[in-house]
Amino acid sequence: MTSFLHRWALLLPVLALAACGGNGGGSQTSLEPASDDLALSETYPGDAAGDVPAEESPEMMGPVTVDRTPDMGPAEGAGIETAMAAGDASDPTLVASSDFEGTYTDRAPGWTVNYWGEVGFVVAREATPANVYAGSSSQRFRVTRRASGADAHLIRSYGFENGKTYRAAVYLKASAPTSATIQMRYDLPPYTVFGAKKVDLTTSWQRVEVEGVYTQRGGGSVRLVVGSTNVDIYMDNMTLREVPNGSGSSAGGIALPASGGSAVQVNTLATSDLEGSYSSTAPGWRVNYWGNPMPRWIVQRETRPEHVRSGSSSQMYQVNAIGDGDVHLTYPFAFKKGKKYRASVWIKSSVNATVQVFMRRDAHPWDPFASKTVAVTPTWQKVEITGTYLADVGGTLRIAPKTMGATVWIDDVTISEVIENPVAPVNTNPVPSTLFGIHINKFGVHQNWPGLGHGIVRLWNTGTTWRDLEPSNGAWNFTTSTAGRRLDMLVDYVKKHDPSAEILYTLGQTPQWASKTPNVSGLYGPGASGTPANMADWRDYVRTLARRYAGRIRYWELWNEPDYPPHFNGTVEEMIEMARIAKEELKAADPNNKLVSPGLTAGQGMPWLNNFLAAGGGQHVDIIGFHWYFDTSPEKLGPAIENVRQLMTTYGVGNKELWNTEGAPGCDALTYTCSTFVPTQEQKRGTTARALLMMWAKGVSNQNYYFWERTEALSRLVENDYKTPTAAAIAYKEVVSWMKGARMVDGYRVNDKVYVFRMNRGADNYVILWSTTPGTVVKLPSSWSVYKMRTLAGTEAAIPSSRQLTIGIEPVMLKP
Repeated sequence: MTSFLHRWALLLPVLALAACGGNGGGSQTSLEPASDDLALSETYPGDAAGDVPAEESPEMMGPVTVDRTPDMGPAEGAGIETAMAAGDASDPTLVASSDFEGTYTDRAPGWTVNYWGEVGFVVAREATPANVYAGSSSQRFRVTRRASGADAHLIRSYGFENGKTYRAAVYLKASAPTSATIQMRYDLPPYTVFGAKKVDLTTSWQRVEVEGVYTQRGGGSVRLVVGSTNVDIYMDNMTLREVPNGSGSSAGGIALPASGGSAVQVNTLATSDLEGSYSSTAPGWRVNYWGNPMPRWIVQRETRPEHVRSGSSSQMYQVNAIGDGDVHLTYPFAFKKGKKYRASVWIKSSVNATVQVFMRRDAHPWDPFASKTVAVTPTWQKVEITGTYLADVGGTLRIAPKTMGATVWIDDVTISEVIENPVAPVNTNPVPSTLFGIHINKFGVHQNWPGLGHGIVRLWNTGTTWRDLEPSNGAWNFTTSTAGRRLDMLVDYVKKHDPSAEILYTLGQTPQWASKTPNVSGLYGPGASGTPANMADWRDYVRTLARRYAGRIRYWELWNEPDYPPHFNGTVEEMIEMARIAKEELKAADPNNKLVSPGLTAGQGMPWLNNFLAAGGGQHVDIIGFHWYFDTSPEKLGPAIENVRQLMTTYGVGNKELWNTEGAPGCDALTYTCSTFVPTQEQKRGTTARALLMMWAKGVSNQNYYFWERTEALSRLVENDYKTPTAAAIAYKEVVSWMKGARMVDGYRVNDKVYVFRMNRGADNYVILWSTTPGTVVKLPSSWSVYKMRTLAGTEAAIPSSRQLTIGIEPVMLKP
């Protein structure tokens, strides 16, 4: 099971990060878990552009000057900020915020220094109570020196949208009287400032607010520009809001369209032609590296015609060693949360080589949202990746060679936004019963059946792992041993209560005697996280269960969360070999058996899956597995699922099913204080129903609720007697009746808050809809032949003749 907060974050080492000076003598430092960033500077159009020789080693760590294009600065967030939530039900206008709390030492998560020319600065976490507006820390920033035409700004990148109005507010004070300017700015030529306010600061806190309309396409930033040198500026509690330009609805409510759209529009937001007079990194690009010993690389401008795709130059990049870290060539960009992006890069190499191209967030957990590992040759090829951004901080496009010593050239880079219907259903097939899965983990304490309409039961944390069943080599016992008898009873229990119900058994957790790492303590005991030392033992384990339960267990999950080291400390290649063996044995026992790839976490699962699929793991599995837990805004599942499906398509397995083999609702610590969080009845009833509808729309055909007997208020399905269903359970059973066997023929979102799904079952056409904003008034289209509204509690009422309804966060069904 994955806890709602990513457990693996606890494994990150605590590093002492010194305040950085951009004076040419040091590097920006960050946490990835340890990262030294080669910070490049910027020169505005018309400024003198310096130049440097080709970078050949980590000794080139100081800031250097390049021409034309502003560098967005290091984007690694050091530590985890406690309040980065964007837009919740209590304040839907809030799109980004920073409270400057956390464990960072220099720059708060999401913030960076953008500087150019000869300039020095200090940026640090400030904890002196007199210099903190709220909480336990603020951000301190000082410019120590700047030559003519040079400057340094403290910035927070954000993906502003064309035509929308934004309001930034921040609390500022200074160590001595000085001036400062808060700007909102476009961060590509012509660097338009669309909102600015200059203020005189004192040693007392004051709130500064700036507002403006964004008129560009592409990302920008909120910026602190200091007036005097050698004066400390303190900043706290920054908020960025989107200012509504009207409700978008008439007095009769939001007029809902009768159907959604399917058109796709692609708008180019940024290009990099790798031209210019630079010698090392091209304008806008920088090298991000970390590790000990330091990586070694060469990066320089290339002008030889045979290595230039178009124009007069390309970017040459060679990685010679990565130590225990890595080194990436990066292009910062202010991606916007929830938007879909496509990056294309032309690339070639001196020899056959492997290169990963990916886009990722540049703050914890540094997760890619689009990725492709490609075989590169001496012939130019176009690499294209697509994904939806999940974060509200800046990100980067990254090039990471995996073949040491190979020279790589890149040219003609483009980043575009893909505009499409974000909730259009992936297919119009009938909703299968496998979508509605569950875990039953206290069998024995009770022998009751949930009866919620679920079609599959996953066996995990049931005391039936490999190490439970075969504690010593060959010690199989299904007659007297606890684990063997328990597995038999669980299978009998499921089939007794519902002969049509499927079972998903999760393989793994190696016995100590069979483990390659017997003395490493996994989450389930010594050796449990290890690869089998002898694959024949793994084969025997799979064969034994596959034969015993042939025809009764048809779905088998290869492993639980191998991207989390306490669950698996082996390699991706070893897991692929285990998949190959498992598939052979499962199909031999029953050709109808299906193997699900390892269920991965939402934290680091994407890069693990990328490596698994890139190495050919997809050919050995029938279904791709993932684990998505969700909060009271389950619509956020959509982009995350879409990114996994895009990755599947990238590696030629887009036709396989995608399963969420473990998930449940939970409290979001970025939105609520979870220790005191009390969900509303509407949240209890509506959260999982919305999640199931979103998952099916985005192409997930299984979701196993973890678990029936849990006791948290938001996710509780049964009372202490293990018989009486809660309001959430009644709502779950109701939405199952709405969805199972029906076809989702259309889906769309209206005014960024109303979700509409048109359904069909035989001769019946009906609609399921909700709003993320309670009390939303909508007007139904006259073409919908619906006259009754049914709730998740099972009550029905007539739709008024006005065709106006007030809806909220609980889905309702509109029926004939």
